[in-house]
Amino acid sequence: MTATTATMRAAVFSAPGRLEILERPVPLVDSPSDVVLDVEACGICGSDLQILSDPPRHPAKVGVVLGHEFVGVVADAGSDATDLHVGDRVAVAPNVSCGACGPCRRGRRNHCERFTTLGIFADGGLAPKVRVPASQCHPISADLPAHVAALAEPLSTVVHGARQAAVFPGERAVVIGAGPIGLMFVALLSLAGANVVAVEPATERAALAERLGATRVVAPGERLDAPADVVVDAVGSQLPAALDLVASGGRILLFGVDTRARAELAQERITRGELTILGSFVGQDVFPDAIRLLEQGRLGLEPLVTHRIALEELPAAVDELRAGGAVKVEVEPA
Repeated sequence: MTATTATMRAAVFSAPGRLEILERPVPLVDSPSDVVLDVEACGICGSDLQILSDPPRHPAKVGVVLGHEFVGVVADAGSDATDLHVGDRVAVAPNVSCGACGPCRRGRRNHCERFTTLGIFADGGLAPKVRVPASQCHPISADLPAHVAALAEPLSTVVHGARQAAVFPGERAVVIGAGPIGLMFVALLSLAGANVVAVEPATERAALAERLGATRVVAPGERLDAPADVVVDAVGSQLPAALDLVASGGRILLFGVDTRARAELAQERITRGELTILGSFVGQDVFPDAIRLLEQGRLGLEPLVTHRIALEELPAAVDELRAGGAVKVEVEPA
């Protein structure tokens, strides 16, 4: 008699521009350092939309289960995963570095030459169960609603960026773009004591920016009362606009990623203004701080989650995200 393999429904990047809900084998512990999680919630990121563009605007492995922003409960653990036990709740850091290449040895694991990411190059959290390395799991309070706990991954990247921007209480900050990442920057920089202005044309997102701490929201191209000490480009294509908004001696943090963006600018503005321009990419050693902020509840990020859906509803939700009808979508696969 042939044994049958248990299957589950999962959101799969099946072809360029195509997301399908397909049957996939239920993952099992495959090595002593593995854990298998029951996924509670998984967020949809802008990079997921880029992966699903045709042609794709972000690299990914065809056939992979998508989803890199997820939280779950340990269902099984390998023998080497001694710090994790069945029933523990964890948020997962999806970016896995090799630890051996040049950047890793210099302490820059977020620039690993053999970087891989769960939910992009290896199966991720848009399924009821997922297998992950125990080393990527961070304990998170069971008291947090799952759709809030799943914000740990994007918030960790914002924590990294905010540290680079080094905002001081009382400084003027501008955040360009009030999508989920921009809204997190608004909340975090406001908590840090900055006077934050958001640049956002969409009414719903502008209202969320004010709810999360922005003292003012302006439309793109609108002039400010005073130039900003710090400008965050949360879109990925707004360096020229940031140069128009920043004060002499100020800092510009380039955070959003748009592989198609090209900018023509006056370099003299940077030189004579003695501006500091910083790039920010995913970060490292920031997950515990992001989790602590969520557990303390000081950022109040729950309003970001405008849609909580089942796995089968995801293809329609992707279309709604593309049309701007949602801010943050959280999938609850179970």
